[in-house]
Amino acid sequence: MSGLRASRSFCRRIMRAHSRSFYLSTRLLPRAKRSAIEALYAFFRCVDDAADTGTLTTERRRQLLRGYRHDVGALGRAGYAGDAPWFPALAAAHAAFGLDRVPLLQLVDGCARDLERVDLRSMDDLEEYARAVAGTVGRSVIPILGASDADSLQRAERLGIAMQFTNILRDVAEDRAMGRNYLPLAEFPSESASAVMRRIAGRARGYYREARQLQHRLPNDGSRAAFLMAHAFYERILCGIEERAFDPNGARVIVSDARRISLAARCVITAYTGLAIIR
Repeated sequence: MSGLRASRSFCRRIMRAHSRSFYLSTRLLPRAKRSAIEALYAFFRCVDDAADTGTLTTERRRQLLRGYRHDVGALGRAGYAGDAPWFPALAAAHAAFGLDRVPLLQLVDGCARDLERVDLRSMDDLEEYARAVAGTVGRSVIPILGASDADSLQRAERLGIAMQFTNILRDVAEDRAMGRNYLPLAEFPSESASAVMRRIAGRARGYYREARQLQHRLPNDGSRAAFLMAHAFYERILCGIEERAFDPNGARVIVSDARRISLAARCVITAYTGLAIIR
């Protein structure tokens, strides 16, 4: 197996193992787009893992993130071959779609913040963090799907932020156990954690609404359906958190396979017919 084929296979396995939602949403994409997004996902996942999981020392994690940052900076450089298993696939995606390095570098820097104890104090702090670790994802993916104007990039960035807000609301107890507080409780000292979670959810919903307009700017080669699926899957998680009354100690909300398949079917119908039947 060639280096590129092995790298793409690695990236596909990473996405399939870690995100059934994103894996399902990208199956209808043309191969070139699908491979590029799988490469981006594997890069994002490995960066997040370096900052977030395992038994490595903090210094070793810093070394990994510095290496990933160097690899991103070298994308497009003739003769450069990074050691990371995702690098050949990401380099091919960069060559095919002209990936902007800036949001990828910003993501590495944002995830590096998780190496220290996290205690966000304000909504502005939360927004800044989510923009760095997830708004950058939206900015990287949406041009591959087919929209690269300034307004589309901003809406995609806000979709990424909304998804990160959703992750934070879903994982409050788990994050606290790791010494990380992403809820800006200090800004609202008279409010409960549930009330602050409700505030964050309200902002997320606004960003989900803004981002939904992107569907009309994407081609119907599978890109529109893929976008709608990712959007719907994450918005459904937010609904589940709300249904549990924003309990900061509640069990992790998941979207069942049956619900995911139902949503996927509705998204495909909406993408190809224009009928607004996603619920």
